[in-house]
Amino acid sequence: MTAPSTIDVINIEGLVGLFGPTVAAVGLILTVWWRMDAKIESAAEKAHDTEKALADFKLKVAEEYASWETVKSIETRLTERMDGLAEQVMKMPDAIVDRIMKYLIKQ
Repeated sequence: MTAPSTIDVINIEGLVGLFGPTVAAVGLILTVWWRMDAKIESAAEKAHDTEKALADFKLKVAEEYASWETVKSIETRLTERMDGLAEQVMKMPDAIVDRIMKYLIKQ
């Protein structure tokens, strides 16, 4: 076996000197990539959970709360009913006086 020549030693040392930092840089990039991917997946899961919660809330609101048409209908009915009651209240003093007069006249 022959001793390695100076050129071969320099080339091997040069290659190791070149590949060492390259492997370290690739390792760093892959580590950062892996961590960012994990954070992205976590954020995607949170977004999915939030979307599901929002959909559930929208369904609950749709089931439990009245529409504007229903509210307007109820308001109209109540207003009509209150107008009728107001008329009855306004006629009450006359009715009371009439009853008193009928009672006094009978005696």
